[in-house]
Amino acid sequence: MAQANRPNFLFITTDQQRWDAVSLFNPLIRTPTMDSISREGIHFTRGYPSNALCAPSRATMITGRSQRGHHVFQNINLSEAIPVLGDSLNAAGYRTALIGKAHFKNAEIEDALPDDPPKGAPVNPDDGLWYGPYFGFQYIEIHTLHAFPAGHHRVWLQRNHPESIGLWDPRKALEPHSGAFESWKSACPAEHHYTHWAGDRTIAWLQRHQEEEPDKPFFLWMSFGDPHKPFTPPSPYCYMYNPKDMPAAPIPQEDVSNKPPQYQRAKRGFHYQGYGTQKGWSGDHYREIVAHYYGMTTFIDDTMRRVFDELDHLGLTDNTHVIFTSDHGEGLADHGIAAKPMMSYECVNRVPFYWKHPASVEAGRVHDGVMTQLDLTPTFLDLAGADPLPGVQGRSFAPLLRGETDQHRDAIIVERITPLSDARELAEKEGLPEPAGDYDPVYDPVVLRVKMLVTEDWKLLHYGSAPYGELYDVKNDPEDLNNLWDNPAYASLRARLTERLLCELIDSEVADPIPTMEQRSPAGALRDARIAEPQAEKESNIREWLRQLKEE
Repeated sequence: MAQANRPNFLFITTDQQRWDAVSLFNPLIRTPTMDSISREGIHFTRGYPSNALCAPSRATMITGRSQRGHHVFQNINLSEAIPVLGDSLNAAGYRTALIGKAHFKNAEIEDALPDDPPKGAPVNPDDGLWYGPYFGFQYIEIHTLHAFPAGHHRVWLQRNHPESIGLWDPRKALEPHSGAFESWKSACPAEHHYTHWAGDRTIAWLQRHQEEEPDKPFFLWMSFGDPHKPFTPPSPYCYMYNPKDMPAAPIPQEDVSNKPPQYQRAKRGFHYQGYGTQKGWSGDHYREIVAHYYGMTTFIDDTMRRVFDELDHLGLTDNTHVIFTSDHGEGLADHGIAAKPMMSYECVNRVPFYWKHPASVEAGRVHDGVMTQLDLTPTFLDLAGADPLPGVQGRSFAPLLRGETDQHRDAIIVERITPLSDARELAEKEGLPEPAGDYDPVYDPVVLRVKMLVTEDWKLLHYGSAPYGELYDVKNDPEDLNNLWDNPAYASLRARLTERLLCELIDSEVADPIPTMEQRSPAGALRDARIAEPQAEKESNIREWLRQLKEE
């Protein structure tokens, strides 16, 4: 493919944004920029991650592999050995960059990289900082985690706005804490916040690209760390939505007596891979949390608009694919859960998913079929004219984008491996109900291994040999209130869906599960054994910063 005809890519992700946290579906929230991508391109109404956790989801986005292929089952480090998106794009002549949240390794490692990179890693002589390469991205500026500065954003604040470092502390909030769960009005100026910073750094990278190599195509990932908790937007976004205008209450928790142990644990006051909703989530506290969640989302939307304006100014809009999605959803107290525990609910597993490209994607299209982020990498590479990666489990939907077909998948899989710890001691400490006897699946430790098959009409959650499962009628029970798993009238349907799940798993198995790769050149990923370890060599800057706050 001729270089001049190769498209650019601006891949935009948020962290923990529900599918309905956009004004397309919710008149209470203002997201005109996000909505514009849908209006000017194609709207995938049923988009799902392959795993509704940060690190596994992001690993899938750059490998085209599920957790079975990249082995990131929890928020743990992605292997240095697995081929990634940037490997092929770089070889095909693309410039690649990531601005914002990466989360390919644990936060302490990624926080330390800018000013304490591994020995031998390239450092910019002008400022002494590391900017990659990292997992296939030639250039990277990152922030890690949430609610305090880390990574390149931390260094930027320390060097340019040290007065704002302490303002991230909740004790410095604009108003006294109300008691709402991890919710306050951040005193950090919006211009110093990592959301605004990510937009500024993205704009700066685009400007440099046009000055240095304007004829070279690029893939740029702008990755926002919000609206993940804590719910702490700065002014004016913390005041943008009046809590009195927010919903009075979330979707209540249903009867979960015939659902798997994690639902019953949540009902009794435990939580995992989420936050308990027993304290600080009711009444006015709930309304405040939702108002702040919406404020954080609109902050991102406004930042995206600044970047889109720069694309227009630089003349890049017409030949740039703009993709918008999130790594997973947010319970936001619906069904009595928050964050992203492994449950069937759409609020956790379903995400916004929009794609526009004026040159090839017809505006205003809507696709209601199920879609998976497993297919992002093969689609990116297909559209870029780059070589496919070995071991990819996803498949390209470029023909669907171009309007050559209106079909892609009729079933997708979301999966998770989650250890549930022994809850007996916690029950005694918290004064929660006693276990039923010597063995109680709600209290005793267990490893949940689940595969969720989602089709147009049904949702099946299979837990292997465990004596429980889930089956829901998607169209008639969209909130997954009525578990049909043990209903005799649905036994044959359950069997057919189970067989379909088995076929999907076998058909998508990785052909080369243990690839070996030599150390990459500077144009490839930074694959260095010293940062592949589970902990950094030195105590991270995050821990030091938190200690200093406590000592003040």
